[in-house]
Amino acid sequence: MKGLLVAFNASYVHTNLAVRLLKEVADRPLAVLEMTVNEPEEQCLAKIALERPDFIMYSTYIWNWERVRRIGAYIRKANPSVRQFLGGPEVSYDACERMRDHSWIDGILCGEGELSFNDLLTYIEGDKPPSRVPGLCYRKGKAVYLNAPPESGSTLDYLPSVTYPSDMGHKIIYYESMRGCPYACSYCLSSTDDDVRYRSVEDIKRDMRHIFETGTKLIKFVDRSFHIRPERTKEILSFFIDEAPRDMCIHFEMNLEHMSDDIIRLMNRAPRGRFQIEAGIQSTNDAVNARIHRRTDLRKISEVAKRIDREKIHTHVDLIVGLPGEGRASFLNGFDEVVPIGAKRIQIGFLKLLPGTELRARAEEFGIVYDSEPPYEVIRTPDLSAREVLTLKYFATVVETFYDEDAFRETRRLLSERDVKLSRLFYAMARELRDNVDEAPLRGQNGKYRFFYDALKKRGWLDSELYAAFKKDFYMCEDRYIGRAIDVDDPEVDREAVVAFIKSHPEFIETADPLKASKNVRGIVLNDTIRYLYYERGKCVNYYDDRRNDG
Repeated sequence: MKGLLVAFNASYVHTNLAVRLLKEVADRPLAVLEMTVNEPEEQCLAKIALERPDFIMYSTYIWNWERVRRIGAYIRKANPSVRQFLGGPEVSYDACERMRDHSWIDGILCGEGELSFNDLLTYIEGDKPPSRVPGLCYRKGKAVYLNAPPESGSTLDYLPSVTYPSDMGHKIIYYESMRGCPYACSYCLSSTDDDVRYRSVEDIKRDMRHIFETGTKLIKFVDRSFHIRPERTKEILSFFIDEAPRDMCIHFEMNLEHMSDDIIRLMNRAPRGRFQIEAGIQSTNDAVNARIHRRTDLRKISEVAKRIDREKIHTHVDLIVGLPGEGRASFLNGFDEVVPIGAKRIQIGFLKLLPGTELRARAEEFGIVYDSEPPYEVIRTPDLSAREVLTLKYFATVVETFYDEDAFRETRRLLSERDVKLSRLFYAMARELRDNVDEAPLRGQNGKYRFFYDALKKRGWLDSELYAAFKKDFYMCEDRYIGRAIDVDDPEVDREAVVAFIKSHPEFIETADPLKASKNVRGIVLNDTIRYLYYERGKCVNYYDDRRNDG
């Protein structure tokens, strides 16, 4: 009997950890098939058909449920003999309801699947009754039953190591070193499991040494609050500093306000780009946080953020739109309070009412209206109209375009010095995007530059100083003439002057042929300074500011 583990990932670069863990824990051979939700359905069906499975186990999440549902229903009609089972967070908290609504599902395995997967396989092969499979939701006649979940141990020693091929250079590898969460955030599924368990540090090191050989450039730990055991955290971080490949980045989710000085100092010692931190702030409104069982000490977060070397460590913070009790003004004020933290990215998320969470159960009490289909996003609340939620989606686009990854850093710095509230500017730009959706103002390579330039100009802010800042930002990201992006006549320093500069500043570029090297250097006038920029493969890698001598 051939079994097939199927995963539909969100994109090509993602990998699925769950199916790999199940394959490793299985006591009999199983095939694994990873696809993406972006592939045509007929292509996915063809790939499954080539495997000729007798039964399928799908890994199910909010982002792939619709694809799983359509594929599963089709296969049931095309080949009814293929039995189909599901697992994963999208179906584990309302398993009986899913079974009743979707007749093609033969069973749903709830809880920690690694502990009961072999029992499920034994049942599928006919050697065990379904009532003896922990965590299984199954049919018996027209009735649906749900068994008690498997009992988890005090550690994660039962999790197997996963073997990866050596060609993962363009893939993200996910890793789980702990399960459970000590916090009780009412919107999060992790809050339903407060029994925190860990893999041993030695197991982690062994697994990582194998992953180092795969060629991947990014490892993402899926743990909640990775650093809550400081000594364990420091040992793992030290290991990554000492042994990880030079060009590898490791991503952790951490609460900045709970980071110790020792951990901060240790992370600052790492090579540039080695560590990436995701920090959930969600809201800066104390009353809102109380409703969702969070406490956010923004003052402490800011202090910690200032001690993190932002040139070495990529930090991004999260805010959520649609939390109970938070209106537009509160959210925008929170954005302005978060900006000074200096994160490389402010990720604007929209509240998802996930099955199994407290907030989903209390949605009617709080007056939250949400989409009945995955990802169950908020539509409106008593504090945010549907139109405001929609506008904040455009606001998220503006933040991603004009804030994240230090985009327009100089321009934003100068606006801040002039006491411009960035949230108000960005919200106004979001309204313009919403109201001009047919024109798609951000379309094309030049769209974002024209849109921001026009936004500054129409408000009367674009004096020579602010234009110089805008120009700096353009050339740090682009190796082309600014006049090709916006309607300006702003000549650059001529080639002869660039060659002369290269000859007089041998430390700027090591070259035996200044004329040839000048093809990759631009000289731009910024008030009383000439900035020379050196590009490699279209990206600025070095610059030098040379003050002009006007006599």
